[in-house]
Amino acid sequence: MESLDKFRYSWQEEISKEKSNQPNSIDDIALTPTGDLCRLGTKSKHSNEYKTSIPPSSQSICPSHSIINNASFTIGIRTFIASNSSSTKLSLIEPPVKKLKTSNLTLIDELIRDIDESTDIPFFNISLPREIALHIFNYLSIKDLYSCLQVCKSWYSLSCDDILWYNLYKQIKFDNIKKNHNDTWKDHVKQAILSNQKLIQNFKNHQCRTTKLTNRLGIVLTCANNNQTTIIGGYSTGIIRTWSIEAILNVDDNNEDNEQLNIPDIIYESTDTNQYTDLSSVKSVGFLKNDIYAIHDNGLLEVWTKDIGDKPRYTQQLPSIPIQHIENDENILCTSSRSKFCVWNFNENESSAQYQELNFLTDLNDRIVSFCMSSSHFVPISIIASSKSLWCISLTNLIHRHSFYSILDSDYIQKIPLDIHNDEPLAIIGFDREIKLFDLECGRCNIITTNYKNFPANIHLIRADKCPINEFIVAFDNFQISIFDRRQKEGAVQHFYNHYSTITTVQMDTWKLASTDVCGFVRLWDRRMSPRSLWHMNPQSHPVTHCSFDKQTLIFALTPYYKQPDMIDYQIDPDSLSGHIYVCDFTSDISTQLGDDLKICTSSYDAPQASNRRIGLHTPYDIIE
Repeated sequence: MESLDKFRYSWQEEISKEKSNQPNSIDDIALTPTGDLCRLGTKSKHSNEYKTSIPPSSQSICPSHSIINNASFTIGIRTFIASNSSSTKLSLIEPPVKKLKTSNLTLIDELIRDIDESTDIPFFNISLPREIALHIFNYLSIKDLYSCLQVCKSWYSLSCDDILWYNLYKQIKFDNIKKNHNDTWKDHVKQAILSNQKLIQNFKNHQCRTTKLTNRLGIVLTCANNNQTTIIGGYSTGIIRTWSIEAILNVDDNNEDNEQLNIPDIIYESTDTNQYTDLSSVKSVGFLKNDIYAIHDNGLLEVWTKDIGDKPRYTQQLPSIPIQHIENDENILCTSSRSKFCVWNFNENESSAQYQELNFLTDLNDRIVSFCMSSSHFVPISIIASSKSLWCISLTNLIHRHSFYSILDSDYIQKIPLDIHNDEPLAIIGFDREIKLFDLECGRCNIITTNYKNFPANIHLIRADKCPINEFIVAFDNFQISIFDRRQKEGAVQHFYNHYSTITTVQMDTWKLASTDVCGFVRLWDRRMSPRSLWHMNPQSHPVTHCSFDKQTLIFALTPYYKQPDMIDYQIDPDSLSGHIYVCDFTSDISTQLGDDLKICTSSYDAPQASNRRIGLHTPYDIIE
């Protein structure tokens, strides 16, 4: 052990001598990077990148290191200790022997540590081009990049490169912040993070501006939908109306009537000339890639090109069988009745749609209970739950189909809620009080072993689309909401209570959950907190048939049960009978926009003590002289 300590001391002495032979000029130390790794793309002091100004909060301070005497040099941090043992026979000029502590480090690790302490840089005997170094740094997170800023000057230069922060800015997916051309992409990332934190706080505190969208020409709102840029609503008179979300968010707050919202962007009028207006009322509306579609109660399908409200470019009259379920994505529209499953493929290069249909009653001797579709995977598919079995069908060609599960006691099953996860090939299907998971990546759609059964109530709704990976939401008939994680095979991981009527829609992201019911309640929950909702809204007593949120807005629509109200009552109180679309903007700061009834909150007088409030003064405190 003593010979090993002597070797390490001589090893360190040689390193210190090499360092002492280097120039000791302060200017050389401040301007010349040392070490091989520090040559990773470090430019000269006269380059433009070297002169780039960095915010003071992120500057790394390089302390000056003085050269110390070999006799007083201490090696090892929390590894070696000095020993004053007199049993060793050393000359007077030899330093005290240092003994090795119990450690898991090998000798080579200790020697590398000695180099690190003597040269003040990490020990990497490599030299990389700047492009390769940037490619490596591109895999780091924001926290790791800020740690790299404090390593040395070359890593500081690499960590401040705009290409790294530009890629991080794109990952945040927040584009609605005010950009200054003088700011770097690093500053934009900082502003985006602060804006996201402010939005989360506004969502929790229900701090938003709510806008109500109406259309008197449509009489009664029957359906609604939205994408990232547009809101669309269908009405009982066959009119389809659109609003621009950007125009709603930029509306002047001082204009109380919001007259500019009543000016239609585009109004699409139905070509149906049926004398019964209730048959031409819109049943469903939605967005295709470049089109807008509407399906009426009488089975009429109409497709318009966006921003052109003259005449529909495609129409088709479906059989008079009532349509029960409707789903779509950018290029495919699917509908189902009790006996027929219909598919339209709207390709960009074709003027007309490719239409297919499958008659379950005549071809398969079965009836459709429910279905769902997904285009997020390799092939667009649909899972159809019939009264006898489950079917997996290719939407590009309905001939390609197979049955993968037989349903027992089919006579007693009235509904089969199901959905397909958008991030993984997984189908979640509910049977009364049991949930089964099917692996769609396998050719036979094998069942994934779980123990999701014996629930206290029947399953009413399943939502897996747009949910975080491995997670999905289930709503029960007893108005309970549960979140399941398929990595937890024994049951739900979270439960939420507060609804007192049938749940209509649910949606969640990584931290919040929004749900609605048939009584007009919209509730927001924080998944990381108690199972009670943060807040709720109930602007009308009509059922909420559509609800969607993103990082900035919450949009929901209330549609009345009666599509043809009594016109005398409608003339007296049209607002309560027509149904509306509500847009909650959480980006607006309403903390400084106080109305007349809230100006008392800005009074400058001191609040009285609690005991003084029992006096019952006739004069307000802020008027007392």
